[in-house]
Amino acid sequence: MRTSVHQVDRIERVQLEQLLGFGAIPKQDEAWEAVWSHLYVLYGGARGPGKSYWLRKACLGFLLQTYSELNLRNVRVGLFCETYPELQDRQISKMAVEFPTWLGEIKDTQEDGLCFTLRPEYGSGRICLRNLDKPEKYQSAEFAMVAVDELTKISEHTWDVLRGSLRWPGVPHRPFLGATNPGGVGHAWVKKLWLDRDFPSYLRGRAGEFKFIRALPSDNPFLDQAYWDELNSLPDPLRKAWVEGDWDVFEGMAFPGWNRDRHVVQPFELPQHWPKWMGIDWGFAAPFCALWLTKDPDTQRVYVYRELYAKQLTDQQQARGIADASREPELQERYADPSMWARKNMQGLVTTTADEYAQAGVPIVKGDNDRISGKRKVDRMLSSLPDGRPGLQVFSTCTNLIRTLPALPYDKVRVEDVDTDAEDHAYDGLRMGVTRFRLQSVAKQPKPQRRTIDSGLL
Repeated sequence: MRTSVHQVDRIERVQLEQLLGFGAIPKQDEAWEAVWSHLYVLYGGARGPGKSYWLRKACLGFLLQTYSELNLRNVRVGLFCETYPELQDRQISKMAVEFPTWLGEIKDTQEDGLCFTLRPEYGSGRICLRNLDKPEKYQSAEFAMVAVDELTKISEHTWDVLRGSLRWPGVPHRPFLGATNPGGVGHAWVKKLWLDRDFPSYLRGRAGEFKFIRALPSDNPFLDQAYWDELNSLPDPLRKAWVEGDWDVFEGMAFPGWNRDRHVVQPFELPQHWPKWMGIDWGFAAPFCALWLTKDPDTQRVYVYRELYAKQLTDQQQARGIADASREPELQERYADPSMWARKNMQGLVTTTADEYAQAGVPIVKGDNDRISGKRKVDRMLSSLPDGRPGLQVFSTCTNLIRTLPALPYDKVRVEDVDTDAEDHAYDGLRMGVTRFRLQSVAKQPKPQRRTIDSGLL
């Protein structure tokens, strides 16, 4: 262990490793080592391995070790939760009990806000206790380290804002720490980076700096039998997520009917007579997504067979990308996000995204933006047809739909809808793509002689 050869003599001969107490849970010790060897460290992925404990003690250890080795005073680290009540419950109340008063105290000052502040003889470093109600307020903040409790509760944009605050003169190694359970609006992007190791172009050069320390309740010897009894009595999806660390199921999963083995298929040559159409969700700062769909008129099964997923593309670039990728002369409608008809003034020229698409040779029609109806249609399509196979199957090449659809949570307020703060762009493209189906015909199977693209499965 790195700290075994370092004794912070300013802490009254108490070794740092004893103060932190990571040795009792080896996975916490492993994660503490990773703090010094990697820039982006994620710990946990299940309930019970002491995630919140590890975060606050890692913040404390980082300040003390930085002072010991670099002799830097007044260094600040940030410890974040999504709201103040969670911050109070998970961190502040625990610090008041676990952190010795001779080491420092929690105080709220005009200069620094709410912090645990080390006493001058230990470097006067601060653990700044912050919530993420408005993450943009930290764009000009500076921290030598950032730690987020329940990382999947925040968006990828918020993560980018926070890691942009990692700067401190004289501290060469400035890590980002996260701890979390599966689930939440950030489930998809956290899983993509730390578990799937699927990095966007701007992070590929830092792929080696990401480290996931998977820790389960079974790694914590201090959990009593009553805690285990409660965990094992949970509904199966929740138990798999919290006990087994299964990232394919979680509490509040919007599409629990999804199963990769059943819904993902290898590409095959599509018959020319199958009808084909598209669903498009617009985006610029966030990704836009275009999906190509087709339907087997005999089984009524719908296939998503191609996707285009990108951000920072202009309207014309999006349309050209769709045109270049569309190889089917018989392609029917392109159902698009109704917001693409909003008028915008560009240097005195009033136009719309739909106009831009049309000028590029990609005409579109308005899709059905009834979110609840769209959600129910997708749910129905994920269920089985009479032959036992799902009504919706996705080609394995549609990686972003496959990645994000099962990661979507329900909205906490609009409880029948998907949380729009999650990465829902591919889902919205799919929701546009099912515009032509009629929900009211779901309840009964159509008669074979009346099977059409507008009835059948849905």
